[in-house]
Amino acid sequence: MNNPFATLSVDPAADKRDILAHVAAALRDGRHEARAIAEAQKTLFDPIARAAAEFEHILGACSGSSSPLPELDAEGGRPVLKRLC
Repeated sequence: MNNPFATLSVDPAADKRDILAHVAAALRDGRHEARAIAEAQKTLFDPIARAAAEFEHILGACSGSSSPLPELDAEGGRPVLKRLC
């Protein structure tokens, strides 16, 4: 799933009015395909999908890693615990 916040260039704390303004600007400027913009809007208007997108946004912003898989230690192959932020 693409990051709807990045697609619309909107802050995760944005309300519906802000999202609609960014949707209109994205469509007007042609930054993304209309389908991607509509999908981002749909995601942000659905409370459950938005919560998942916010969680992924936080993980992506904090981890600095593109892989969702944890790093493994050299000895036993156990996951390495690390702070996200």
